[in-house]
Amino acid sequence: MKKVIVTGGCGFIGSAVVNTLLARDCEVHVIDDLSLGKNHWADAAIRPSLHVQSILELHLCERIFKQVEPDAVIHLAAHHYIPFCERNPDAAYRLNVCGTLNVVELCRRFDVKKFFFASTGDVYPPSFSPHREIDMVAPIYTYGHTKYLAEQVCIKYFTSHLQNSAAVIGRIFNAAGPRETNPHLIPEVVRQIIEGKRVIEVGNLWPQRDFVDVDSMAEVIVGLIIRATGTEVVNIGSGLVQEIGRVLDLLKSVAPHAIEVLSVASRQRPNDRPYLCPDTTRLLKLNGLVARPFDVETARRIFAEAAR
Repeated sequence: MKKVIVTGGCGFIGSAVVNTLLARDCEVHVIDDLSLGKNHWADAAIRPSLHVQSILELHLCERIFKQVEPDAVIHLAAHHYIPFCERNPDAAYRLNVCGTLNVVELCRRFDVKKFFFASTGDVYPPSFSPHREIDMVAPIYTYGHTKYLAEQVCIKYFTSHLQNSAAVIGRIFNAAGPRETNPHLIPEVVRQIIEGKRVIEVGNLWPQRDFVDVDSMAEVIVGLIIRATGTEVVNIGSGLVQEIGRVLDLLKSVAPHAIEVLSVASRQRPNDRPYLCPDTTRLLKLNGLVARPFDVETARRIFAEAAR
């Protein structure tokens, strides 16, 4: 796997994946419209080739594929922020579903041999036990539904039109780390701390999630695509559930000053999913290791990056 296209490579998970590929001496080409992400490698000695382009522009992306002739494509470009997708379903379906259709169609035209699609654990319905890949899929949010539809597009293409290629549908759980581009809980709390606030107001503290170190997640994604054969659906996480309150305690432990975290009614989601964690048995079988959970070292890297 020498030449790799990463869509959304300037984003949160995407930039970690690009760094992992560069460390493996891959020739990396990023397709990103820079609507949220940024060029993290402008002054780096080793950098990817950046193509500022939307995946919704099929004919323009085709020029990039023709130029690069990639061995592999890692497709991460999407609207990821659940509140945005709920407020803007048209934009969410167009980018997450139609954009994915464009990417897999280009994989077909250029006979790409390795493909990764970033789906989400939000395709699963609420449950109090770890989700398995064979469990029922019933997304409750627009974001999860767009990803489920895009999964079906990918599976259809690679089982019907790209039988000699390998595809991984990775159902990603809660990534955490530096370079986050959406105002999720952890980056929003860190932003307020860096601004000097001493009292931080948040929503519910009791929900449990598999918070995953983003750089470790990137290593898993690259490992999966290297080893991929056939078409696979696999959960990507650590398999370790942590309460939001505990994660915030880890942030407090490395914050530059003392803070108090308050759960306030105005920020509490009445329909908050109480539990979201993957069964990682299949990931361990396919990849040989699972991702690392969010820990104090991840928290330190978040603050170090935010303070720059």
